[in-house]
Amino acid sequence: MKALFEFVNYGADKIQSLLLIILRTSGLFILAPVFGEKGLPKLIRVGLVVMLSLVLLSALTFPPRPVSDSFWQLGGLAMQELLIGFIIGLLFRLLFMGVVTAGGIVGYQLGFAMVTVFDKNLATQVSVLGRLWYMLAILIFLGIDGHHLVISAFADSYALLPPGAFSAGAEYGDLIIKLTAFVFVIALKVAAPMMIALFLTDISLGTIAKTMPTMNVFFVGFPIKITVGLIVMALSLPVFAFVLEKTTGYLDEQLRVLLIGLGKV
Repeated sequence: MKALFEFVNYGADKIQSLLLIILRTSGLFILAPVFGEKGLPKLIRVGLVVMLSLVLLSALTFPPRPVSDSFWQLGGLAMQELLIGFIIGLLFRLLFMGVVTAGGIVGYQLGFAMVTVFDKNLATQVSVLGRLWYMLAILIFLGIDGHHLVISAFADSYALLPPGAFSAGAEYGDLIIKLTAFVFVIALKVAAPMMIALFLTDISLGTIAKTMPTMNVFFVGFPIKITVGLIVMALSLPVFAFVLEKTTGYLDEQLRVLLIGLGKV
């Protein structure tokens, strides 16, 4: 009878641990790039969440700390796990938000400000060039094994910040805000080649307008800027891939710093 009672308790602990892992994984899959794409069928996303959670449950070398003496403690622990998953997914999502922002900046220079498409992930209209760069970024992210890096960082989060160890501090809230502002840095790095090329094109067209007043620069300049922009965009793809690779590594490092800090507060 005693052995049966211990078996029931062991099973309850495992189920509770699995539920907490599922919650953190669900938070990741809501915002993480590739895994959190709205175009991915919900059934597949749910299946991936359950499969990854089962793998982590069996792979964890330390027992999670599902300490909950009441329903309110369990609810608070569940919210913490969901928030941790949100934070991990958000940091990697910042890279793609920066890419979309870069597309909007360059699209405005090209005269594509009114040419927009609906983005399911952002639930708003985005520049068609931003959407193109977003799709290219997804392919490059998969090519550099960025999805493996996301899963690896997520698995390591249990060693850096085990369940029940989350404690938010003001200084780490500031770090999240600074990383969110890093979206504009990413946008400038990605858009820099085209911004410079289009700026020089505008200067050239302005010089031509001064030397040849009879020429309709607005009529001629529009196709010229589009042509120059598309050529520079094609030539700068290696720079685009380099920025994505380096930024992905930087965000992974900052994520580990953030998780370590949240576990020590």
